[in-house]
Amino acid sequence: MQLHYTEKLLGLKDVQVVDVQETEDSIEITLHPTRTSHPCPHCQRESTRIHDYRMQRIQHVRYGPRSLYYRLRKRRFVCTHCQRRFTERYDWVGRYQRRTQAHMQLILQNLKQIRSLASVARDCHTSPTTVQRIFQWIVPTPPPLPRVLCLDEFKGNTGHEKYQCILVDGTQKRIYDILPSRKQADLEAYFQRFPPQERARVTYAVLDMSHLFADVCRRYLPNAVLVVDKFHFARQCFWALENVRKRCQQSMSVRLRKYYKRSKSLLRKRGDRLAPEEKEKVDLMLWYDPALRDAYLLKEAYYRFLDAPTKREAREKLDEWLHLVRVSDLPEYRDCVRAHTNWKEEILNHFDTGLTNGRTEGFNNKIKVIKRVSFGYRNFANFRRRILYCCS
Repeated sequence: MQLHYTEKLLGLKDVQVVDVQETEDSIEITLHPTRTSHPCPHCQRESTRIHDYRMQRIQHVRYGPRSLYYRLRKRRFVCTHCQRRFTERYDWVGRYQRRTQAHMQLILQNLKQIRSLASVARDCHTSPTTVQRIFQWIVPTPPPLPRVLCLDEFKGNTGHEKYQCILVDGTQKRIYDILPSRKQADLEAYFQRFPPQERARVTYAVLDMSHLFADVCRRYLPNAVLVVDKFHFARQCFWALENVRKRCQQSMSVRLRKYYKRSKSLLRKRGDRLAPEEKEKVDLMLWYDPALRDAYLLKEAYYRFLDAPTKREAREKLDEWLHLVRVSDLPEYRDCVRAHTNWKEEILNHFDTGLTNGRTEGFNNKIKVIKRVSFGYRNFANFRRRILYCCS
């Protein structure tokens, strides 16, 4: 009994190796079929009548530095029942394909990595056009809407739009879908595709301080509680502190101005985490200007608001902080007060849920890398497909 270890090693079935030819660059293995009959794809009757033969050259995964090809003696049968002609099929090579299933899987596995199509084609010993054609067979189909939906925008510069919109499943921590733009018409058209019962399952919507996202969520996600991302509302306070520092530096000497600019990170750092020498530097900086001292104390009070364990305590701390800001009457904090007043309930919802857009921002960075290694995308469908495939 023949065990045919070579066929098993190469993943072949219903064929036998009859010849192997080697060169410096490639290995060609000649294969002959072993089955005597094949079922007709039309009437499912077995047929043994052969119409003709042809040699098909099939590319396989590289063997070390050399390319590996199969020369398959393929047969075309004639059905004795319905008189139709058909070509025999094999599990390890697709219909009308000139490469094995293993080679195609290798290409798709390489496309999972953040690499350009040219580098994948070079490693798989094929052309970028072939890699692109194989990748287009992948049609991403998003699952039902998640319970926690995170919305954000990123700069994609594709499909004649500067910004695209990203939707992230906050429960599974994965990208849910990519929209062609952040325009209201595109967002509304996307959510209109889902039935009302599915849209009603969304419990939380995490977003930045975008009135466009908020209006669309209120209209099409009726049961979703809006939560503002912690990073987006907290940075308002630090922006105001930075603006106060810049204003105070204008009346200082060049030496002091450089010192304050180089030590700005100490002003943003929590007071209870400062080292003794850092605390001395901060005290010296605050001694020069009372406005900067007031802004620094407001920043410390804001940290107490961020550390609130419950929504109720956060509301009390926020009201106290807003009162302190109004008493200080620093013009740099007016936009901060306006933002915290307009988005007060959405901000406080964060303390009930603890939800943030941190994972979404991480995906945005990964998308930037995908775009950079590919030197940009002009076609949005290809861009969306690559993002969903790499980040799945």
